Amino acid sequence: MTTPARDLVAAAFSESLARAARQHGWQGWEREAIEVEVPANAEHGDYATSVAMRLAKTLRRPPREIAGAIKDQLDLRPPLASAEVAGNGFVNVRLDVAWLRGQVDAIIADGADYGRSETLRGKHIQVEFVSANPTGPLTLANARGGPLGDVLSSVLRFAGADVQREYYVEDGGTQVKRFGESVAIRYRQLFGEDARVPQDAYPGEYVTEIAAQIKEKHGDVYRTLTLEEQGRVFAPMAIDWVVADAQRVTRKFGITFDSWFKQSSFLESGYFAKTMEELRRRGCLVDRDGAVWFETSEARALDREGEEGWVVIRSNGDPTYLGTDIAYHRLCLEERGIDLKINVWGANTHYHLLQMKIALPALGIAEDRWSVVLYQYVRFLHEGVLQRMGRRTGLFLMLEDVLEAVGKDATRFLLLQRGADSQLDFDFELAVQQSNDNPVYYVQYAHARIASIFRTAAERGITPDGADLSALATPAEHALIKLCLRFPELLADIVGHRGAHLLTGYALELAGAFHGFYRDHRVVSDDVTVSKARLRLVQAVQVTLRQTLGLLGVSAPDSM
Repeated sequence: MTTPARDLVAAAFSESLARAARQHGWQGWEREAIEVEVPANAEHGDYATSVAMRLAKTLRRPPREIAGAIKDQLDLRPPLASAEVAGNGFVNVRLDVAWLRGQVDAIIADGADYGRSETLRGKHIQVEFVSANPTGPLTLANARGGPLGDVLSSVLRFAGADVQREYYVEDGGTQVKRFGESVAIRYRQLFGEDARVPQDAYPGEYVTEIAAQIKEKHGDVYRTLTLEEQGRVFAPMAIDWVVADAQRVTRKFGITFDSWFKQSSFLESGYFAKTMEELRRRGCLVDRDGAVWFETSEARALDREGEEGWVVIRSNGDPTYLGTDIAYHRLCLEERGIDLKINVWGANTHYHLLQMKIALPALGIAEDRWSVVLYQYVRFLHEGVLQRMGRRTGLFLMLEDVLEAVGKDATRFLLLQRGADSQLDFDFELAVQQSNDNPVYYVQYAHARIASIFRTAAERGITPDGADLSALATPAEHALIKLCLRFPELLADIVGHRGAHLLTGYALELAGAFHGFYRDHRVVSDDVTVSKARLRLVQAVQVTLRQTLGLLGVSAPDSM
């Protein structure tokens, strides 16, 4: 596995800082981490650090003086070619061109392992996402969390972690009781009964479909039961139908969950009750108005009037969402061998997140053992496209309908185009276009174009084998290599900050750079030496594009 260029540069800066500190007798410099960035202006070099400015207060020296001392101690050998002090105290460096060219071969040699690391080796991480209420088919409203969680899981696994993708099935509580009774009403109607559908019942053809399957399999066995008894019997059957449907649709979406974990499992096993007992032992629960409340000074400070708030068990004995989620997280982190639990939740759960930040430490669970990616919901534009394709529209767009109309690749890519904390517009008209205006088409076309170049080269008897990479002499060629080298650095950033959307931005940038290079430079020409070198270069670009699309769960076609 190739060591990222940024890591090599950071190591060189770290060593030069240590040497400068010894030379000048600096104290306290060890507390400042070396951070390396790519300058916004390429004229300022390939990488830079601002560590001198951050050390100025500690060392009581001018930043430029510190920067000069660091620069003077730099070991200017590959990958470094030169260094300079700039601005108020930046140290900028440029990469050695011969080393840079050599990275083309290194990228190709890594192939399917390019960008892979062992950073998280030995770490057991669970990513829980989608986890829609199991009372109906998946809608597009649930969809954004799918690619976010799936791509984050892929990147973490690529960094060496043992990753478990989990779909948490919340098959308990009032909603499930109502769902079971909604199916029971349709079951009765199928036998000709004049069963009235109450306003709060679950609507939708799928409810009747579930009832019909129960009738077909079990006949009139359950007709003598009361509506409430039928609801209790039918609820788990209905949940199983919804879960099976969700498994089928998520596979269409390119997502394969490792675990479909049912809430009922720890309610029935007694683990929920044990968790409540532990909270009570720690002095965190009180009984009030027939219900059980989580109560600490922090909880009282956060309490919001008009909310169910800190109730963990209702007066009728049913656990609340807060209560079950506390037990679920404790189970994952203390009983199931998970080192780190990452939840991908919708923005409407922000208050619940604040509650969990208070409740879990009360059980002795450190805050750094779990985290949450909150995503804003999606605004959908030009839904009429679906109607023209004969798909259903209305209050809820079915995820399966969108996948069949737009395709998995476009749906995933477009849902990942902005950071989770930003609102996203999903334009159906754009999603179905076969043009460069469609971002996923634009990126995939770059990969297909490279495959076409290789077919043309093969017809002319030219291969990249044995290429003399010193023929890569233009700034555009060097810029393309540098852009490919950013891929493993980007993955490290995603591991650190959970920003899965960075991959789509990078894919567009790399595709754009390649399309521009192709426009301005002939890859296959009469100059065989240059042709072989450029074929080798675009082969490295192809590897990088394929790796990027692979982590996005988007196909990399050889023709379009």
